[in-house]
Amino acid sequence: MIYWTLFWTFAKVGLFTIGGGYAMIPLIQQELVDRHGWVSLEQFTDFVGIAESTPGPFAINIATFAGIHAAQTEGADPILGSVCSTGGVVLPSVAIILLIAGAFHYAMRHWAVRAALEGAKPVVVGLIGAAAFTLLSHTLMPGGGAGFQWLAAALAAALFLLTQWVRLGAVALILLGAALGLGLRCFGIAL
Repeated sequence: MIYWTLFWTFAKVGLFTIGGGYAMIPLIQQELVDRHGWVSLEQFTDFVGIAESTPGPFAINIATFAGIHAAQTEGADPILGSVCSTGGVVLPSVAIILLIAGAFHYAMRHWAVRAALEGAKPVVVGLIGAAAFTLLSHTLMPGGGAGFQWLAAALAAALFLLTQWVRLGAVALILLGAALGLGLRCFGIAL
């Protein structure tokens, strides 16, 4: 039963999300944390960080990690859980692309299709903003207000400003952030 639930959960996420992996974060959080209770908000935040840091598409990575964890939580095979969740998140996109690919140029000529895509842009921005707010608030105030993490806020702001002025790539920033976190932990300072 867990396998079907994982597949269906991620198929819904894959089907109803426009805008890529980041726009999926609120839907995945709602399903994994709020609805099914497979992971805590802290674990979910860690999954997002790991999925972003590892090679491959974000949506596939987070579905794989979540499928492994959810299956283990339910006492099921984690490999099969990851296959079901990953298959669920990929199937809608593949099916839609195959259906649309032949008629894409014709569809884009129609005013209603262009208008619908233009209307979806602000929704995608809103979903990504909601995901950013959730992750930021959980990172800066873990445990729902157990104290503001000034060091984490300063590190996030510094790395953000670094991206604006120096134009470091994502890989360099992830490695820099990991090195800073490791260095701080070695000196007994926790983020």
